[in-house]
Parts: sequence; C-alpha cells; structure tokens
Amino acid sequence: MKRPISIYLGVLMILLRAVTTVVTAVNVALDWKKAELTLDIGSQADVEALSFAVLVALMSFFAIAVIIDFAVAGLIFRGSNRARFAAMILSTIMVLGSAVDFFADGTSYTLENGGLLGLSLDILVLVALSDSDARDFTTGNSNTRRDARRNRRLLRRRAAKQVVTTHPAAPSPGDS
Repeated sequence: MKRPISIYLGVLMILLRAVTTVVTAVNVALDWKKAELTLDIGSQADVEALSFAVLVALMSFFAIAVIIDFAVAGLIFRGSNRARFAAMILSTIMVLGSAVDFFADGTSYTLENGGLLGLSLDILVLVALSDSDARDFTTGNSNTRRDARRNRRLLRRRAAKQVVTTHPAAPSPGDS
C-alpha cells in the first residue's frame, strides 16, 4: 500500500515538535544563569550545585523527549500502528494538559512563550494521524507483518517435520 499524505504530515509535525523541544532546551540553557534560586539549604555553593543538578535533569528530560519523538516518527513512517497510537496518546495528553493549565491558572499561550506553537503542532499531529488513510496504512502494514510471521512459522514447522521424517532416529545399541 502506498504511504498516504497524512502519514507524511503527521511525521513532519512530530519532527517539528522535536525541533521546538530542542529550541526550548537551548533557550532554557541560555537563560538558566539569569534565573535566581533562593533556597535555605546552606551555602551559595550548595545552591549552585542544586541548580546545576536541576539543569542537567531538565536537559536529560528534553533529550529523552527528542529521542522519543524521532523514534516514534521513524516507526510511524515505516507503518507501525502502535507508534501511531503512542503519538496520538502523547499529543492528546499534551493538549489536555494545556487545557487544564489554561483553565486552572489562566496561562496564556502565545508565540512568544512557545505554548501556542507546541499546542498547534500537537493538534495537527492528532488530525493527521487519526485520518482513515493513516489508520488503513498502519493496520495494513501490521497485518502484512503478522501474515509474514505466520508464514515463516509455518515454513519452519514444515521444515522441521521433513527433517524428522527423512532422518529417522539412529537405532539404539541393544537393537539388532
């Protein structure tokens, strides 16, 4: 089956989401020294060590998110229905999280803070990957792979039966 345009667009939106994650990570890293931490944990060296640990944890989280986005995009492009579901579930969680954030705190989503871009990409991922052509493509590939596995198993079983029938067991030493 030919890859539909909705798969191309969904993968493109996921890759753009990964790029926005990288840009956000760079912005956080560049602006990290401007943020001030006031904690009562001891000396300034302790505060700096904690600040560095938080920065490393945050950058690790961003890196894992980008790796997951690239992996999911690649799997969707190859026709994985599970990856399509995973991308749609992650996008749904992000959209719902943005909605809860908006209604609970009144957070504004603008192009300046990057929230509007991320939210719109998540919505576009949902629209592209929920298309019936995308579903048919990924489930068709899943069925094809499943059928190929079944055929390989069947061929192995037939080959094993032929080996057993063509090479009978060697007679035991007591048999004459």
